[in-house]
Amino acid sequence: MEENATNITRRRFLGKAAIACAIGAVGLALVAALREIIPPLKKENKRFTIGPLANLPLNTFTLMPKQKIFVFRDHEGVRALSAVCTHLGCVLERGEEDGFLCPCHGSRFDDAGKVVSGPAPRALAFFKVDMAPNGQLLVDAKQQVPPNEIFRIQ
Repeated sequence: MEENATNITRRRFLGKAAIACAIGAVGLALVAALREIIPPLKKENKRFTIGPLANLPLNTFTLMPKQKIFVFRDHEGVRALSAVCTHLGCVLERGEEDGFLCPCHGSRFDDAGKVVSGPAPRALAFFKVDMAPNGQLLVDAKQQVPPNEIFRIQ
């Protein structure tokens, strides 16, 4: 049987389709592997106000979804904690009782930001908190601070 461009057998078509699918699968696997190795690169504003102190309830972690941080206020002061999982950058949720949970891959962090379980490779970052001239709280996510550093309420 003679084969030309307009007459292709089903066996040859399925063979070419299988090769195309295999190439696509390998390509997707490479993209996924690179995403595991290289963290997402996003240009975000790293210095922002989060409102007045009165808007933050006492002894509660408040999620600021736009800024991707949790803000904790107690009688001593205010701390800002990253709400971005150190595994692949998913936004964390507050745990049922305490700590934080990654909804994507199951990493768990305690209230101090330390990894409790899961694939996350490192603890969450704490950021510098200060008071802006207009009286609102200011978070500088470019400046990481130790977990025990707190912005003291005057």
